[in-house]
This record gives sequence, structure tokens and C-alpha cells, in this order.
Amino acid sequence: MTEGEVHTAEVADDVGKAYGEWFKGYIRLFGRRCLEWLLVYLFGYYNASFGWLMAPLFFLVLRDKRAKEKKVKFDIVRSLANANEKDVLFEIQRFSNLPSWVTFPDMERVEWLNKIIRQLWPYAGHYVKDLCKYTIEPSIRDALKGYKISGFQFEKIILGDTPPRFSGVKVYDDTSRHEIIMDADFAYAGDCKFEVRMARIRAGIKDLQISGRIRVVMKPLVRQVPLVGGLQVFFLNNPDVDFNLIGVADVFDMPGISDILRSIVIEQIANMMVLPNRFPIQLVDDINVVELKCPMPAGVIRLHVIEAKNLMKMDVGVMGMGKSDPYCILYLGAQKFQTKTINNTVNPKWDYCCEASANVIRRQRILIECWDYDYSPLKSYENDDFLGRANLDVYSIWKNGEMDMWVPLSDAKSGRLHIRATWLDLADASNLLEVQLEEIRALQNLTKNPLHSSVLLVWVDSAKKLNSIPDPFVRLHVGNSTMETTPRLRTNDPVWEEGFTFLVRNPKTQELKVEVIDQKTGQVQGKAEIDLNTLLREKSLEIVGEEYILSGASGGLASVKLTLTLRVFKTAQKRDDGDGGPKEKGEAELVELENPTPADIKALPVTKSVDTPTPPPDQAAPPAAGQTPPAPIPTSVPLPASDADAPVVRESITESETLSGGGDNAVEEIGVTAAEHLKESPSIDEMICGTVSPIMQMAALPTGTQEDHLRKRVICNAGEHNLGRIQLTVKYGPRNNLVIVVHKVEYLQKEEDGELPDPYVKLYLLPDRSKDSKRKTDVIKDDCSPVYDERFEYSVAPNELTQRTLDVCVINKKGLLHFQRSSVMGQIRLDCGLLDPNKATEWYDLRPEIESDSE
Repeated sequence: MTEGEVHTAEVADDVGKAYGEWFKGYIRLFGRRCLEWLLVYLFGYYNASFGWLMAPLFFLVLRDKRAKEKKVKFDIVRSLANANEKDVLFEIQRFSNLPSWVTFPDMERVEWLNKIIRQLWPYAGHYVKDLCKYTIEPSIRDALKGYKISGFQFEKIILGDTPPRFSGVKVYDDTSRHEIIMDADFAYAGDCKFEVRMARIRAGIKDLQISGRIRVVMKPLVRQVPLVGGLQVFFLNNPDVDFNLIGVADVFDMPGISDILRSIVIEQIANMMVLPNRFPIQLVDDINVVELKCPMPAGVIRLHVIEAKNLMKMDVGVMGMGKSDPYCILYLGAQKFQTKTINNTVNPKWDYCCEASANVIRRQRILIECWDYDYSPLKSYENDDFLGRANLDVYSIWKNGEMDMWVPLSDAKSGRLHIRATWLDLADASNLLEVQLEEIRALQNLTKNPLHSSVLLVWVDSAKKLNSIPDPFVRLHVGNSTMETTPRLRTNDPVWEEGFTFLVRNPKTQELKVEVIDQKTGQVQGKAEIDLNTLLREKSLEIVGEEYILSGASGGLASVKLTLTLRVFKTAQKRDDGDGGPKEKGEAELVELENPTPADIKALPVTKSVDTPTPPPDQAAPPAAGQTPPAPIPTSVPLPASDADAPVVRESITESETLSGGGDNAVEEIGVTAAEHLKESPSIDEMICGTVSPIMQMAALPTGTQEDHLRKRVICNAGEHNLGRIQLTVKYGPRNNLVIVVHKVEYLQKEEDGELPDPYVKLYLLPDRSKDSKRKTDVIKDDCSPVYDERFEYSVAPNELTQRTLDVCVINKKGLLHFQRSSVMGQIRLDCGLLDPNKATEWYDLRPEIESDSE
């Protein structure tokens, strides 16, 4: 054939192929339309509901819309990854003027590194393909044989042509001399494709996108090659992850289901390498492995989400009026916390408190997102409306010690959050525990969320002489927290070398439970229980490399090797005393507190002061010549250092002694030092609640202010919320029983019509609200200050005490026969894990009724 004939034949073949492809596409389209009309006809013929037709169409429309949005997003990110950095900046400058921080960024450019990665990327693709085919695939196939699933294999392993990109790198120069810290902004939006086949079912993932700030810590620095003992690789915050599903898995790419699947993927990444989790790489043998794999946290942040104001109205009602059902989600690295939902309000008050461990100080942030709850059958966030977000810098909290602020919500038309954040240092002094427990007891009056006093680090090293060649792993329990090591296959002497961090509420009453379990059979190989109180007696609160015998193991020879470290929280002071900075903790707190409670008063720092008392009016006399007249009260002057340690003898003055004319002796008995006759300042309870005679206090007051002074004193006696107060004795007995004695209630409010209430006290030991947990006193008729002196008991195991909360309600029961109404006059909740045996009997201020929720 001539060259022209060959060319004509090729053209004819191309035309035939094009016509064939067009005909196939037309037939496909025609068949699809026929099938759609057939379905519509069948729905009408069998009188099926129209909803069965609309529901699939609705989901298909949503799916197509999401797919188009994701495609545009992938195309943009992929174009940025493949384009030159100068071209990107030039295109941006065409539409906007760049600020100076773009031209002179804090992060250094590393285009040379991106060029190296782009050159190496094809070889990385071959390596990943061989790794999946010859290492990962056989191990997965063997693991699935136990479930009688066969035929697993990788069908496609394509890493794609788009490599990851580092947009900037920063190396810190103000760190320890024994470490190097490097941050890198990492982004990958590749055209990868992984497809697997299992039992004739194909599924896969493509177009993976992941971006975030990754940190590499090189520590410790050593004197031998490679000069770095190990690496810690982790993300500072949760990275942004997105992907597309293919094959059978494409069914899950639906609204709601895709969000659940994506959250599972992010959670797995977070558990592996998002703070406080790290991916350690040991490069040298003779280094401290504990410090590399389980370093001590830098501190703990106590977050208090108090309230919000002027949130957006997402649930629009009649006449354009509407409200929201807001809740907040807090993120610090991989740690996640969520408040309860407050219905039908744009000014919610949560009083939610939580504690998160902070492993690094610089460059990490706390993300707070506010959402409007909408019901979803899948319990996902797909239907919830976004109300805004706020960010808190960890470094600012560390620097100031405590921050109490209103934070405006970004990405929202209106709204702001009231946040209080406190930095807690970690100390190895056991004497600080009581101070922290006192602070927790004061805070528990504001929030019912459990708070902690210390942190426990557990290093699980190894175990010896286990039975029957198991696949062992270790499960650790502290309170309600449970953590597990990875299993070790087919060994009697496993080595784990894994570390875990627990927040501890009260180490005096809690214990660490250790269980060694066989993964194959679920059988417990042995267990040990360690009282955390023993750590308080150790030097530096630490037990290193101790072997604990496992009870329940056959032969009684099995043991587990642990290293335990306890650190007590210590409320930090601000680290910058410059002008204009925040106040030190406790500075001017007496002025800022309005109607302080006894718990608030106890939480304040005690300042020794000297007061010169003023005698009652009937005994006041003009000063003699040469004498200095006494100063009017109240006057508080801080003692000098030499006088602060002087012994002070203090006795109280009762009102009866003052009014009966014993003023001279009373003033002399207030308390004097042996050298300078200085009186110790009265307690804040006395200054506020008027324990000292009100006549003495009002002597220096103008006549017009005496009535206001008496009114304030009555309100103080009625409690912080002016609802009254209750006296209880709560203690844990030697027979594993919780003993509660309800003594009396004072200053209850009258009813609106002026009638006296018929109060009684009802108790529950939460989270149990059954009849077995219910206790109540007798009803006292027509009394605002009833006296009960009734005793109740609960049988509680010591290890369950920290999980229980005592709910005490004062209820008014008024009415005739069955026409009765019950209203809660006041309520308190006591955390049983924080009971102080030295303060069993206490007065508690009644609070408004707490909304019942899932305990």
C-alpha cells in the first residue's frame, strides 16, 4: 500500500472509532433516560409514595454539588502546588496589594527543598508501590484470614505526579542548647489513587489532600554521628484532610455519612501524630527513651467557657423572630471538649470548665467553634449551623498566667464569648496538693465539670513470664480514663516502651489499675493496682523502673515494669510585670469580687495586715496630749517582713460580749503581738458577713448608710444568690459508706404571696437517679430556717467515689391533698472525689436549680 492509502485507512479507522464512541454514548444516554422514565412509571403504577422518588434524587443533587465544589478546591490547591512561587505572588498582586508580612514573612522560603522533593517524587512512588505490594498486602491478608476473608490485594497504587510542598520553614534560636525545633507549613494535594479488591469488591481513595503545620524536634543532641539522638514529628493542631472515595466506598460520599468517615480519618491521624501524640524516631541507642517518646507536658490549661452574648439567630421563627441552640467545641491539638447545648437563646450561659495538657508553648492555639444544634439522625454536624469561631494563643496564656476576656467571634455577623483561661505549672512538691484541692473546691461551686489537681505520667516498659505465648497488651485505668498499648505478637516477655498521660483529680484517693490482656482470647494475664498516694511519699514524686507482680497470673511469677511520675498543679503567676500588663493573681481581687462566696474567699491569697480597732461610740474618748488618735476602721496595712512572722494570738468577740459592755477587754483580746501590740487582720468572712459586732462596724459609718450596711449583711448571710444556705456533714466512713447528715437550712425565701414555705431536703448520688439513690428528709411546715439533723448513708466502693456526685435539693412542698406543687428553692452539688476529711461539716450557699442532663 502506498503512503496515501495508509493515511486514508488510518483516517477511516479514526472516524469509525469516533462514530463508535459517539454511538455508544448515545445508547448509554438513551438507556439511562428510558430507565428513569420506567422508574417514574412504576412508581405511579404501583401507587408508591412520591417521597421514595424524591429522596434519592435529593441526595444525588447534593452529592453532585459537593463533588463540583471539591473538584474546584482540588484544582486550585493543585495549581498552587505545581506553580512557581513567584508566579503565584505575581497573580495575587494583580488583584490586591500585599501587606508587608507577605513580602517579609516570619517563615523562610524553601523553594530549593520543593525542587528536590519534586525530583525525588517518582522514585518515592516506586518505593510506596513495592512497600504496599510486598509488605503491607501480605500482613493484611494474613490478618483477614482469621475472619475468613480472602482475596485482599492492591489493584492500583498510584502516588501521582504532584509532590507535597513546604511553603515555609522556621527554626527557633531561643530553645535549649540540647535540642533543635523546626516548624514547617506542609501541604499535599496530590492526584494519588489507591484501589483495593477484597472478595470481588473494589473500593479505594483518590485525590487526597492534607495540610497543616508540622513540627520536627531534634533531641537530644549527641557527640556521635548523626549528632541527633532522636526525632519527634507531630502536627501542632489537627490538619485539614479531604479525599474522594471510589468503587463501593463511593456510597459513603453522602451528606452526613462523609462527615462521619472524615472525622474517623482525622481522629486516626490525631491519635498518631497530633499533639499531645507524637511520632518518635530513635536514631541513637544510648539515649533516654522515656524523654523521647513520653516527654513531660509544659503545663496544663484550665479553660472556663462562661457565656456568650448576641449570637446569630439561626432558627428563624414567626415575624422574623428567632433564636439558636448554641454549643461550643474546644480544640487543643488532638484534645477535644464540648459544652452542653442551651436551647432557644442567643445569650447562653454554659459555665463549662475543662483542662487540657499543653505540650508546647509557642505556635499552638486553642480553637473554639460555636455551633447551632439541629437534629440529625446520624448524629453528625452536617445539619448544625456555624455561629463563629475564636482562637486563643497558648503563649499568651502562659505569659499572663490567667486571662479573663470577651473574645469576638470571627466568620460571624455578631457574637462574642466570655472565656477564662488559667495556666497551671507542674511541680514536684506534694505540699502544693492541698492548695490546689482548695482551689478546685472553690471552682466546683461555679461548674459541675470534674476538675483535676495533678497529672500522672505512666511509662509502660515491659513484662516478664506471661502465660501460654499470648499477644499481650496493657490496659491502664485512672478514674474514668482508659488507655491501651499496642499489642505485641506471640511473646511471653513483651517490650512496649510506650508512655501515657492521665489527669488525676485527687491522688490521695485514686489508684492506677494495670491489666495485661491477651488480644486473641481477651483473657486477663494478670493485673495490679497501685495506690497513687504512695507517689506522694516518694522523692520528686517519682518511681523509676519498678517491677509490679501481676495478681491472677498462673505461677505468680509474671510482672510488669513501670515508671510513674506525678506532678502537682500550681497556679502560675504572670511572667511580665511591665506597665499595662495584667494584674498578678490575687491583686485587687477584693475590690473586683461582688458578693463573694466563702469558696471565693478561701481561694484568695491571705495577706497579713495590721488594723487599729475603733472602740464603740459609748466608750470613745478624746486622745490625751501627745497620743496619736486611733485610726478609723477598716484600715489594712501590709505587715513588714520582720513583723509578718511574729506570733499572733487571736480570740473572737461575740456580739453579746460587745453589747454587754465588755468592749475594753474585747478590744484587748482581739490579738496582739508580743512586741508591737499589732492586731492580726480579721478574716474576710468577718469583714463581709459581719461576725464582728455590727454596732462596732457602723460606728464609723454615716447614719444614712447604716440601713444599706445591714441589708448587705443579711444578703451575705442568705448566700451568694440570696437563696439561703444549708449545713451538711459529708464524710466517707470506714465501712465503705458515704455518710451525709443534713443539719439545718437558713434564710430561705418566702413565697410570692408572703406565705412561709414547707421545705424538705432531697438527695441523689449521681449519676444514679433511681429510687434506690433517692433520700429525703421530713417536711418542716411553715419555716424559713428548718432544723433536720437527719442522717443518710450510701454504700460506695472506694474506687467509685471519684465518679460520684452528691446532689442536694431544698424543695418547697405546699398544697392540699393531691393538689400539690413542688418547686426547687435551692440546690448544690458536691464532688465526692474532692471530700476533705478534715472539713466534714460545712455551710454551703444554695444555688438556682441546675438543669438536669445526662450525667
